[in-house]
Amino acid sequence: MKTVAILSHENVAAELSILGDWLNDRQLTFKRYYREQSWSADEILEADFLIVLGSPNSTAVGFQCESAPSEIELTNRFIATGKPYFGICYGAQILAKAIGGEVARREIKNIGFKEFAAKTDVIDSGSWMLWHEDMVLPESIEAVSGAKLHGVDAGAAIAFNKENAWGVQFHPEVDGDALGRMISSIGVAEEKWRPIADAMNEDDQAHRARAYELFDLVSGIN
Repeated sequence: MKTVAILSHENVAAELSILGDWLNDRQLTFKRYYREQSWSADEILEADFLIVLGSPNSTAVGFQCESAPSEIELTNRFIATGKPYFGICYGAQILAKAIGGEVARREIKNIGFKEFAAKTDVIDSGSWMLWHEDMVLPESIEAVSGAKLHGVDAGAAIAFNKENAWGVQFHPEVDGDALGRMISSIGVAEEKWRPIADAMNEDDQAHRARAYELFDLVSGIN
């Protein structure tokens, strides 16, 4: 693997945190692309690995944002090459739409640092951080030919893949401190996220190990 393309916002959910440490430790070259700036799909398609990070934007029925179709099209084109794709939170929802899945708006946000019901042993069963309002419908993933569902929580698909394209609803890329900055950036009061950030920091070493294992898996690094 030579190059990694990372698509994100400039400020919201943009920190690489644990993911950045992994990229450096694996000596991978990466380039950032931002939703607030013009980006070239053809240039991104030249990368060996595409990572799409989270967003307050939506792909849910009735709520889909104006920019979502361009990211869905990019994802379709990228996964058609067979090269690895990794979508985190919104990036997972983009992937779900690209492969024929469905995304819906939750009545209540799903928030917490917790374990989820694993359908396979591919994803480590330890705690992961969830903070999402939209959700990928599990039954829609299972209905997609060639796609596999690896975890469910509160009615949402939490981890799934189709061949080399992987999506996770949780946030393996951040530690507790980065979570606090990410959630603060969207105007959430500290008392709301502080207990989750503290729990993540208490489990930092094990969480970091789980995240590294996941990044190795989805990138194809053995």
